[in-house]
Amino acid sequence: MSRPPISHSIVFTYTSDLERGSRFLREVMELDFVVDQGACHIYRLTPMSYIGVCNLPDRPQGTAGVTLTIVSPDVDGWRDFLEAKGVRYVSGPAHSEEFGVYSSLFHSPDGYRVEIQSFDDPEWDKGTLG
Repeated sequence: MSRPPISHSIVFTYTSDLERGSRFLREVMELDFVVDQGACHIYRLTPMSYIGVCNLPDRPQGTAGVTLTIVSPDVDGWRDFLEAKGVRYVSGPAHSEEFGVYSSLFHSPDGYRVEIQSFDDPEWDKGTLG
């Protein structure tokens, strides 16, 4: 039996203030808004990957252990772009020899760790690493 197809991916984050979380993705990160589900708003990251922000009464609480990583060839450009809009970075950009990445880190308004990174190996997504 073969694995069923996967067409897209959506990562959902949670908030107690949907307007604030949605405004950050729409106005600060300038992501394209694609779906309004009422309690959840979904934004496009890439042609086949999305991020959603939801305010649900039974939502998971806390952000410990969650990091949203966005892969981009321009980590420095993202930092300049977001800092100009008032985003305060926690670290980087810096190189990690251990993981073979160049990355920086900030927190979303809801406390999620957001990492912008590039891989040292341009073939990282071809299944040839490790």
